[in-house]
Amino acid sequence: MRVPLLESFGKFNLNLQQKKMSNGDWMCGACQHINFKKRDACQRCQCPKFATPTEMSNYGIDRTEVLAGDWYCSTFNCGSHNYASRTVCYRCGALKDYTTTAMIAASTAGYYTHDSSALPGWKSGDWVCNRLGCGVHNYASRMECYKCKTPRE
Repeated sequence: MRVPLLESFGKFNLNLQQKKMSNGDWMCGACQHINFKKRDACQRCQCPKFATPTEMSNYGIDRTEVLAGDWYCSTFNCGSHNYASRTVCYRCGALKDYTTTAMIAASTAGYYTHDSSALPGWKSGDWVCNRLGCGVHNYASRMECYKCKTPRE
């Protein structure tokens, strides 16, 4: 059975997530919305708390609801949809200016890359595991994620 508790989004984002979440809160596998422990289904998309990957594909963000000026976060493997009024990503806390390559007017939904060497403690070639729910920082020399063992792409 899948347990929807968020363990980590990498060292960079973990503290931001912990401040927003209480023990037992969970992240929807379909739309990545953070939900209170008491909810049996996602507040945003109504996906059941313990949905299988097949069931999750029937839920998630309806891309037709995106309005002009909305943007997708390009930090690591976040990809969260943010309203135009937000100056930081609601999910990972990245600044909107840092993710301008993901502005909705110039992009489609998905994940984006950036120069990771600009981040404190990062070196050129470092990478982030793109496995959903992992997202940890890995050194350039690693051929697989040190946490979940997913091969580098």
